[in-house]
This record gives sequence, C-alpha cells and structure tokens, in this order.
Amino acid sequence: MNQIFKRRNLKLKLTPYEILATGPDCGLIEFIADTLSIDAIRKKMSVRFNKTCDLYDYFRKNFGDVKSHEFIQA
Repeated sequence: MNQIFKRRNLKLKLTPYEILATGPDCGLIEFIADTLSIDAIRKKMSVRFNKTCDLYDYFRKNFGDVKSHEFIQA
C-alpha cells in the first residue's frame, strides 16, 4: 500500500507496528504517538454531536462536502 501511495504522490504513509498475541482473545499492540484510534474518533464525534457517528461523518465534518476537493484528497 505504501508503494501505491508513493506512486500516486499521495501525502499518506503507512508505518508497520508490532502486534504480539498473548492469548486467543488478547494481545499487545505497539503504541504509536500522535494518533487516534478509529474507535476514539467515533466516540469523540458521537459525544460532540450527541448521535452515533462513523468515519464518514468525521470526514464530512473535517473536509466538507463529499464532492469537494478537500474531501476527495482526504
């Protein structure tokens, strides 16, 4: 995926991180600084707008209409 981003000159970067399974239903995930999980974004948006939100709502709020240049770039 990172090679595709580079070929398309997208300002995106994938950074691999370690995951260590410690049991059938649990494990440890490497901490990544300055990031938010999808779950954290969803919860923050849901509290802010007092309704259940998803990533689509997040993108619309932060990048405008789905046909806008900013939304398409994101």
